[in-house]
Amino acid sequence: MTTPPVETQPPLKRPGFKPIALSLAIGAAGGGLFTLLHIPLAWMLGPMIFNIVASVRGLPVLIPHNVRVWVLCVAGVFLGGSFTPDLLSRAGEWLLSLSLMLVFVPLITFVASEYFRRVTGFDRATAIFSGAPGTLTAMVIIGAESGADERMISLTQGLRVVFVVILMPMVVSLVLATAPHAASVLPEGGPFTWTEAAMLAACACIGYAIARAFSLPAAAMTGAMAAATALYLGGVVTYRPPDALLWVALWILGSAIGSRFSTVTAATFFRISKHAVVATGLIITCSALFALLASWITGTPYLTALLSFTPGGVAEMCLIAISFDVDPAFVAVHHLVRIAILILAVPFAAKMLFPKSA
Repeated sequence: MTTPPVETQPPLKRPGFKPIALSLAIGAAGGGLFTLLHIPLAWMLGPMIFNIVASVRGLPVLIPHNVRVWVLCVAGVFLGGSFTPDLLSRAGEWLLSLSLMLVFVPLITFVASEYFRRVTGFDRATAIFSGAPGTLTAMVIIGAESGADERMISLTQGLRVVFVVILMPMVVSLVLATAPHAASVLPEGGPFTWTEAAMLAACACIGYAIARAFSLPAAAMTGAMAAATALYLGGVVTYRPPDALLWVALWILGSAIGSRFSTVTAATFFRISKHAVVATGLIITCSALFALLASWITGTPYLTALLSFTPGGVAEMCLIAISFDVDPAFVAVHHLVRIAILILAVPFAAKMLFPKSA
Protein backbone atom coordinates (compact mmCIF):
# COMPACT_ATOMS: atom_id res chain seq x y z
CA MET A 1 0.00 0.00 0.00
CA THR A 2 1.25 3.50 -0.74
CA THR A 3 1.10 6.57 1.42
CA PRO A 4 -1.66 8.99 0.31
CA PRO A 5 -0.25 12.21 -1.17
CA VAL A 6 0.02 15.28 1.01
CA GLU A 7 -1.28 18.52 -0.45
CA THR A 8 0.71 21.41 0.92
CA GLN A 9 0.66 25.17 0.84
CA PRO A 10 3.89 27.09 0.24
CA PRO A 11 5.75 27.84 3.49
CA LEU A 12 6.40 31.39 4.57
CA LYS A 13 9.73 32.39 3.05
CA ARG A 14 10.58 35.13 5.53
CA PRO A 15 8.63 34.91 8.80
CA GLY A 16 9.23 38.54 9.77
CA PHE A 17 7.16 40.12 12.51
CA LYS A 18 3.67 40.15 10.96
CA PRO A 19 3.04 36.35 11.05
CA ILE A 20 4.20 36.25 14.68
CA ALA A 21 1.99 39.17 15.65
CA LEU A 22 -0.98 37.66 13.79
CA SER A 23 -0.50 34.27 15.46
CA LEU A 24 -0.24 35.82 18.92
CA ALA A 25 -3.24 38.09 18.31
CA ILE A 26 -5.34 35.13 17.17
CA GLY A 27 -4.05 33.19 20.17
CA ALA A 28 -5.01 36.00 22.53
CA ALA A 29 -8.54 36.00 21.13
CA GLY A 30 -8.74 32.25 21.64
CA GLY A 31 -7.34 32.41 25.15
CA GLY A 32 -9.69 35.21 26.12
CA LEU A 33 -12.75 33.41 24.76
CA PHE A 34 -11.85 30.08 26.38
CA THR A 35 -11.27 31.89 29.67
CA LEU A 36 -14.77 33.42 29.48
CA LEU A 37 -16.16 29.94 28.76
CA HIS A 38 -14.25 28.53 31.78
CA ILE A 39 -12.50 25.92 29.63
CA PRO A 40 -9.54 24.27 31.45
CA LEU A 41 -6.08 25.49 30.47
CA ALA A 42 -7.70 28.21 28.37
CA TRP A 43 -4.45 30.00 27.55
CA MET A 44 -2.97 26.92 25.88
CA LEU A 45 -6.06 25.37 24.28
CA GLY A 46 -7.60 28.64 23.01
CA PRO A 47 -4.49 29.88 21.17
CA MET A 48 -3.79 26.40 19.84
CA ILE A 49 -7.27 25.74 18.42
CA PHE A 50 -7.71 29.26 17.02
CA ASN A 51 -4.32 29.05 15.31
CA ILE A 52 -5.11 25.62 13.86
CA VAL A 53 -8.23 27.10 12.26
CA ALA A 54 -6.21 30.05 10.96
CA SER A 55 -3.50 27.71 9.64
CA VAL A 56 -5.74 25.40 7.66
CA ARG A 57 -7.60 28.42 6.24
CA GLY A 58 -4.30 29.63 4.81
CA LEU A 59 -3.63 32.64 7.05
CA PRO A 60 0.09 33.49 7.43
CA VAL A 61 0.55 32.54 11.09
CA LEU A 62 3.88 31.39 12.47
CA ILE A 63 5.79 31.21 15.74
CA PRO A 64 9.50 30.69 14.90
CA HIS A 65 11.57 27.99 16.55
CA ASN A 66 13.70 30.50 18.45
CA VAL A 67 10.64 31.95 20.19
CA ARG A 68 9.53 28.48 21.19
CA VAL A 69 13.00 27.81 22.64
CA TRP A 70 12.74 30.75 25.05
CA VAL A 71 9.26 29.70 26.09
CA LEU A 72 10.58 26.22 26.88
CA CYS A 73 13.36 27.78 28.97
CA VAL A 74 10.67 29.56 31.02
CA ALA A 75 8.84 26.24 31.42
CA GLY A 76 12.10 24.65 32.56
CA VAL A 77 12.53 27.25 35.31
CA PHE A 78 8.98 26.56 36.54
CA LEU A 79 9.69 22.83 36.53
CA GLY A 80 12.93 23.38 38.46
CA GLY A 81 10.91 25.18 41.12
CA SER A 82 8.69 22.13 41.53
CA PHE A 83 11.58 19.89 42.67
CA THR A 84 11.89 19.72 46.45
CA PRO A 85 14.11 17.64 48.74
CA ASP A 86 11.20 15.36 49.69
CA LEU A 87 10.59 14.60 46.00
CA LEU A 88 14.18 13.52 45.55
CA SER A 89 13.88 11.19 48.53
CA ARG A 90 11.18 9.34 46.56
CA ALA A 91 13.34 8.95 43.47
CA GLY A 92 13.78 5.26 44.17
CA GLU A 93 10.05 4.74 43.70
CA TRP A 94 10.28 6.31 40.24
CA LEU A 95 12.64 3.61 38.99
CA LEU A 96 9.84 1.04 39.01
CA SER A 97 7.51 3.12 36.88
CA LEU A 98 10.35 4.38 34.68
CA SER A 99 11.30 0.79 33.90
CA LEU A 100 7.83 0.30 32.43
CA MET A 101 8.76 2.83 29.74
CA LEU A 102 11.09 0.22 28.23
CA VAL A 103 8.02 -1.86 27.39
CA PHE A 104 5.53 0.98 26.93
CA VAL A 105 7.40 2.90 24.21
CA PRO A 106 7.91 -0.01 21.75
CA LEU A 107 4.40 -1.34 22.43
CA ILE A 108 2.53 1.84 21.58
CA THR A 109 4.82 2.40 18.58
CA PHE A 110 3.78 -1.02 17.31
CA VAL A 111 0.07 -0.45 17.99
CA ALA A 112 -0.08 2.97 16.34
CA SER A 113 2.13 2.02 13.38
CA GLU A 114 0.03 -1.07 12.64
CA TYR A 115 -3.06 1.13 12.50
CA PHE A 116 -1.38 3.62 10.17
CA ARG A 117 -0.10 0.78 7.94
CA ARG A 118 -3.18 -1.42 7.77
CA VAL A 119 -5.99 1.16 7.93
CA THR A 120 -4.58 4.48 6.72
CA GLY A 121 -2.49 2.89 3.99
CA PHE A 122 0.90 4.27 4.96
CA ASP A 123 3.98 2.42 3.77
CA ARG A 124 5.91 0.58 6.50
CA ALA A 125 8.53 3.26 7.15
CA THR A 126 6.03 6.13 7.27
CA ALA A 127 3.73 4.12 9.55
CA ILE A 128 6.48 3.35 12.06
CA PHE A 129 7.80 6.89 12.31
CA SER A 130 4.27 8.28 12.46
CA GLY A 131 3.38 5.91 15.28
CA ALA A 132 6.46 6.53 17.45
CA PRO A 133 5.34 8.43 20.59
CA GLY A 134 7.30 11.63 20.43
CA THR A 135 10.26 13.66 19.14
CA LEU A 136 8.59 15.09 16.04
CA THR A 137 11.79 16.64 14.70
CA ALA A 138 13.88 13.48 15.19
CA MET A 139 11.17 11.26 13.68
CA VAL A 140 10.90 13.49 10.61
CA ILE A 141 14.67 13.59 10.05
CA ILE A 142 15.35 9.89 10.63
CA GLY A 143 12.16 8.90 8.84
CA ALA A 144 13.14 10.87 5.73
CA GLU A 145 16.54 9.15 5.74
CA SER A 146 14.74 5.80 5.92
CA GLY A 147 12.57 6.51 2.89
CA ALA A 148 9.43 7.61 4.77
CA ASP A 149 7.17 10.52 3.85
CA GLU A 150 8.43 13.24 6.16
CA ARG A 151 5.42 15.50 5.52
CA MET A 152 3.01 12.78 6.64
CA ILE A 153 5.13 12.05 9.73
CA SER A 154 5.10 15.72 10.66
CA LEU A 155 1.33 15.94 10.26
CA THR A 156 0.47 12.79 12.23
CA GLN A 157 2.95 13.56 15.01
CA GLY A 158 1.66 17.12 15.27
CA LEU A 159 -1.96 15.97 15.38
CA ARG A 160 -1.17 13.47 18.15
CA VAL A 161 0.18 16.29 20.30
CA VAL A 162 -2.85 18.45 19.53
CA PHE A 163 -5.41 15.78 20.42
CA VAL A 164 -3.62 14.79 23.64
CA VAL A 165 -3.23 18.42 24.72
CA ILE A 166 -6.91 19.07 24.06
CA LEU A 167 -8.06 15.98 25.95
CA MET A 168 -5.83 15.80 29.02
CA PRO A 169 -6.68 19.19 30.62
CA MET A 170 -10.35 18.19 30.38
CA VAL A 171 -9.62 14.85 32.08
CA VAL A 172 -7.53 16.45 34.84
CA SER A 173 -10.10 19.18 35.45
CA LEU A 174 -12.94 16.64 35.71
CA VAL A 175 -11.00 14.42 38.12
CA LEU A 176 -9.80 17.27 40.33
CA ALA A 177 -13.00 19.29 39.94
CA THR A 178 -10.90 22.45 39.69
CA ALA A 179 -9.45 24.81 37.13
CA PRO A 180 -5.69 25.28 36.81
CA HIS A 181 -5.88 28.97 37.79
CA ALA A 182 -7.50 28.23 41.15
CA ALA A 183 -4.26 28.55 43.08
CA SER A 184 -0.55 29.11 42.71
CA VAL A 185 1.16 26.29 40.85
CA LEU A 186 4.45 26.49 42.74
CA PRO A 187 5.48 26.14 46.35
CA GLU A 188 5.66 29.38 48.32
CA GLY A 189 8.83 31.25 47.45
CA GLY A 190 10.82 34.13 48.78
CA PRO A 191 10.39 37.81 47.86
CA PHE A 192 11.37 39.15 44.47
CA THR A 193 14.93 40.38 44.10
CA TRP A 194 16.63 41.46 40.91
CA THR A 195 19.64 39.34 41.78
CA GLU A 196 17.70 36.09 42.07
CA ALA A 197 15.58 36.86 38.98
CA ALA A 198 18.78 37.49 37.01
CA MET A 199 20.31 34.26 38.32
CA LEU A 200 17.29 32.26 37.19
CA ALA A 201 17.40 33.88 33.74
CA ALA A 202 21.13 33.23 33.44
CA CYS A 203 20.83 29.62 34.59
CA ALA A 204 18.10 29.00 32.01
CA CYS A 205 20.38 30.24 29.21
CA ILE A 206 23.44 28.38 30.46
CA GLY A 207 21.47 25.21 31.12
CA TYR A 208 20.05 25.29 27.60
CA ALA A 209 23.49 25.80 26.06
CA ILE A 210 24.93 22.85 27.99
CA ALA A 211 21.95 20.58 27.24
CA ARG A 212 22.16 21.46 23.56
CA ALA A 213 25.89 20.75 23.49
CA PHE A 214 25.23 17.27 24.87
CA SER A 215 22.20 16.76 22.56
CA LEU A 216 19.86 16.14 25.48
CA PRO A 217 16.15 15.62 24.69
CA ALA A 218 14.04 18.80 24.79
CA ALA A 219 17.27 20.69 25.44
CA ALA A 220 15.76 24.11 26.19
CA MET A 221 13.42 22.82 28.87
CA THR A 222 15.73 20.07 30.18
CA GLY A 223 18.73 22.35 30.57
CA ALA A 224 16.79 25.18 32.21
CA MET A 225 15.04 22.70 34.52
CA ALA A 226 18.29 21.07 35.64
CA ALA A 227 20.00 24.41 36.29
CA ALA A 228 17.01 25.88 38.14
CA THR A 229 16.62 22.70 40.21
CA ALA A 230 20.25 23.00 41.32
CA LEU A 231 19.73 26.62 42.40
CA TYR A 232 16.55 25.86 44.34
CA LEU A 233 17.75 22.69 46.03
CA GLY A 234 21.07 24.35 46.86
CA GLY A 235 19.26 27.23 48.55
CA VAL A 236 20.94 29.74 46.24
CA VAL A 237 17.58 31.25 45.22
CA THR A 238 14.15 31.18 46.86
CA TYR A 239 12.22 33.52 44.54
CA ARG A 240 9.72 31.79 42.24
CA PRO A 241 8.36 33.43 39.07
CA PRO A 242 4.74 34.66 39.12
CA ASP A 243 1.99 32.49 37.66
CA ALA A 244 1.29 35.25 35.10
CA LEU A 245 4.56 34.34 33.40
CA LEU A 246 3.31 30.76 33.07
CA TRP A 247 0.12 31.92 31.36
CA VAL A 248 2.20 33.94 28.88
CA ALA A 249 4.27 30.83 28.15
CA LEU A 250 1.08 28.81 27.62
CA TRP A 251 -0.27 31.48 25.25
CA ILE A 252 2.87 31.48 23.10
CA LEU A 253 3.28 27.71 23.14
CA GLY A 254 -0.37 27.12 22.24
CA SER A 255 -0.05 29.55 19.35
CA ALA A 256 3.13 27.78 18.21
CA ILE A 257 1.43 24.37 18.18
CA GLY A 258 -1.52 25.66 16.19
CA SER A 259 0.53 27.56 13.63
CA ARG A 260 2.54 24.40 12.91
CA PHE A 261 -0.05 23.36 10.30
CA SER A 262 0.28 26.45 8.10
CA THR A 263 1.76 24.49 5.15
CA VAL A 264 -0.98 21.82 5.09
CA THR A 265 -4.17 22.28 3.09
CA ALA A 266 -7.54 21.94 4.79
CA ALA A 267 -8.37 18.86 2.69
CA THR A 268 -5.23 17.01 3.82
CA PHE A 269 -5.65 18.14 7.41
CA PHE A 270 -9.16 16.76 7.74
CA ARG A 271 -8.39 13.60 5.76
CA ILE A 272 -5.55 12.64 8.09
CA SER A 273 -7.18 13.97 11.27
CA LYS A 274 -9.75 11.18 11.45
CA HIS A 275 -6.99 8.56 11.38
CA ALA A 276 -4.87 10.52 13.86
CA VAL A 277 -7.84 10.62 16.26
CA VAL A 278 -8.17 6.83 16.19
CA ALA A 279 -4.42 6.25 16.52
CA THR A 280 -4.25 8.70 19.42
CA GLY A 281 -7.18 6.93 21.05
CA LEU A 282 -5.29 3.64 20.86
CA ILE A 283 -2.20 5.30 22.33
CA ILE A 284 -4.16 6.85 25.21
CA THR A 285 -5.80 3.49 25.94
CA CYS A 286 -2.38 1.86 26.25
CA SER A 287 -1.21 4.82 28.35
CA ALA A 288 -4.17 4.42 30.71
CA LEU A 289 -3.40 0.72 31.22
CA PHE A 290 0.29 1.31 31.89
CA ALA A 291 -0.58 4.20 34.23
CA LEU A 292 -2.84 1.83 36.15
CA LEU A 293 -0.01 -0.68 36.46
CA ALA A 294 2.49 2.01 37.51
CA SER A 295 0.03 3.37 40.09
CA TRP A 296 -0.53 -0.10 41.51
CA ILE A 297 3.19 -0.92 41.69
CA THR A 298 4.44 2.38 43.13
CA GLY A 299 1.42 3.81 44.92
CA THR A 300 1.60 6.93 42.72
CA PRO A 301 -1.79 8.65 42.30
CA TYR A 302 -3.38 7.40 39.09
CA LEU A 303 -3.84 10.88 37.61
CA THR A 304 -0.13 11.61 38.05
CA ALA A 305 0.78 8.32 36.39
CA LEU A 306 -1.66 8.99 33.54
CA LEU A 307 -0.12 12.38 32.79
CA SER A 308 3.31 10.74 32.93
CA PHE A 309 2.50 7.98 30.44
CA THR A 310 0.27 9.84 27.98
CA PRO A 311 2.62 10.93 25.17
CA GLY A 312 1.77 14.48 24.25
CA GLY A 313 4.68 16.82 23.69
CA VAL A 314 7.19 16.94 26.55
CA ALA A 315 6.74 20.66 27.15
CA GLU A 316 2.97 20.51 26.76
CA MET A 317 2.47 17.65 29.23
CA CYS A 318 4.84 19.25 31.73
CA LEU A 319 3.02 22.56 31.49
CA ILE A 320 -0.30 20.80 32.07
CA ALA A 321 1.21 19.16 35.16
CA ILE A 322 2.56 22.50 36.39
CA SER A 323 -0.74 24.28 35.78
CA PHE A 324 -2.73 21.74 37.79
CA ASP A 325 0.12 21.07 40.27
CA VAL A 326 -0.03 17.32 39.54
CA ASP A 327 3.48 16.33 40.70
CA PRO A 328 5.28 18.18 37.86
CA ALA A 329 8.69 16.68 38.71
CA PHE A 330 7.40 13.10 38.41
CA VAL A 331 5.67 13.89 35.12
CA ALA A 332 8.71 15.70 33.68
CA VAL A 333 11.17 12.91 34.47
CA HIS A 334 8.94 10.24 32.89
CA HIS A 335 8.44 12.20 29.67
CA LEU A 336 12.14 12.97 29.38
CA VAL A 337 12.94 9.26 29.81
CA ARG A 338 10.36 8.42 27.11
CA ILE A 339 12.06 10.82 24.70
CA ALA A 340 15.52 9.56 25.65
CA ILE A 341 14.48 5.98 24.87
CA LEU A 342 13.22 7.04 21.45
CA ILE A 343 16.28 9.11 20.62
CA LEU A 344 18.62 6.27 21.61
CA ALA A 345 16.64 3.41 20.08
CA VAL A 346 15.18 4.81 16.85
CA PRO A 347 18.45 5.36 14.90
CA PHE A 348 19.53 1.75 15.57
CA ALA A 349 16.07 0.41 14.75
CA ALA A 350 16.01 2.41 11.51
CA LYS A 351 19.34 0.92 10.39
CA MET A 352 18.10 -2.59 11.12
CA LEU A 353 14.67 -2.20 9.52
CA PHE A 354 15.65 -0.01 6.56
CA PRO A 355 19.35 -0.73 5.90
CA LYS A 356 19.32 0.46 2.28
CA SER A 357 17.74 3.83 3.05
CA ALA A 358 19.28 4.69 6.45
